[in-house]
Amino acid sequence: MEGVDTIAAISTPPGVGGIGVVRMSGPEAIAVAQRVFVRPDGRPLRQPASHRAYYGAIVDATGERVDEVMLCVMRQPRSYTREDVVEISSHGGTLVTQRVLDTVLAQGARVAEPGEFTKRAFLNGRLDLAQAEAVIDLINARTLASHRAALHQLDGALSRVLRELRDELLQVSVYLEAGIDFPEEDIELLSAGGLVERLDAVAVRLTRLLATFERGRIMREGLATAIIGRPNVGKSSLLNALLGRDRAIVSPQPGTTRDTIEAELELDGLWLRIIDTAGIRSTDDAIEQEGVRRAREVVERAELLIVVLDGSAALLPDDYVLLTETAAKPRVLVRNKCDLPWQWCIFDLGGPHQEAPLLAVSATQGDGLPELEQTMVRQAIGHDPLNQDEVILTQARHRQSLAMAMANVRMAASGLGQGTPLEFVAFDVTEAIRQISEVLGEDYAGEVLDLIFSQFCIGK
Repeated sequence: MEGVDTIAAISTPPGVGGIGVVRMSGPEAIAVAQRVFVRPDGRPLRQPASHRAYYGAIVDATGERVDEVMLCVMRQPRSYTREDVVEISSHGGTLVTQRVLDTVLAQGARVAEPGEFTKRAFLNGRLDLAQAEAVIDLINARTLASHRAALHQLDGALSRVLRELRDELLQVSVYLEAGIDFPEEDIELLSAGGLVERLDAVAVRLTRLLATFERGRIMREGLATAIIGRPNVGKSSLLNALLGRDRAIVSPQPGTTRDTIEAELELDGLWLRIIDTAGIRSTDDAIEQEGVRRAREVVERAELLIVVLDGSAALLPDDYVLLTETAAKPRVLVRNKCDLPWQWCIFDLGGPHQEAPLLAVSATQGDGLPELEQTMVRQAIGHDPLNQDEVILTQARHRQSLAMAMANVRMAASGLGQGTPLEFVAFDVTEAIRQISEVLGEDYAGEVLDLIFSQFCIGK
């Protein structure tokens, strides 16, 4: 990157902490550091070695000491951005880190934009775009599974798969172009049947990769999970039991919960955003009607439903209405209060509802909770366990581009089978290659980069 300036930012979160880090990157990063850093004996920093830490102090333009620090120099290209990088570790705290930043800015650096360090790493070829996007996933990871998936992508697992697929398509493209340019030549390797097989193999791999997106999205964003049921069946008690703490008010008085209550829970690497709702039933009470309306809105938005039924009382018409309304959604049926005598069995649910998982649980005693948690995970991500070595799509941008690539590959295979002119088949293959290259960042528009890196925090 020719003609770039030197950027600086606080790379640690705001607030009080053990240390605060100010990072610089660019052609003047080391020179700026030399102007603001002094050794304990007052000597300046001359010709600092790469990847070595120096103890000293930051001083401002007046010579006043700002803080004692550790300063580390990383000379290009052996740095995060492949530019000269300097990291200054000061005492943590909002004021001291800001003063260190102000000091380096006064010496010629400018404030970095969100994600600009990682953007420079991408533009300088240290990371491809898929790896750069994994950085923000790694920063935002809330579970061990999402952390592993992001780290796997940062290590280049997805990029390697995509390059293999693109190379296979490039080979097909070579044969197609040869057939177009030399139609009367006998080229042994150019056979429509063989090319269709190769295209079909690419399409199968793309299909498998695309099938991982829903799991990847859930790992990245969490799963909206609603606990629903008529009043006084134990929804709030179940929420508290799952969380292991009292989050919702529990009362024997029906209708205690009038609004939605949200909490977050990790189960086997899956992040759940659990929403406890007001009891859903027919009512003439205006306030309760509003609670029911909001509960139904949550049901519409939720991706997984925990339908709670009172096992110690006969099923009521409101239970059957709720069972019918939720039949089309992923759900787990909970027969709560299993520590009391049961008043109904699975056959009382009716045929359409007997296929849904039904778990006997006592929210107050803790009975059946492990089995419920395992069932919730299976309903959310299927029966396959989370595999830390699996290549998983987590970005909607990746899914969109790869879905278009797969469509082009299938059109190319179909065209070859139907005798479509090779020029049209070659266009589809070229377009599939372009879509894969777009995921890797080798064929991109500037506004795409701006959108991606705007999601990063300043300093990363």
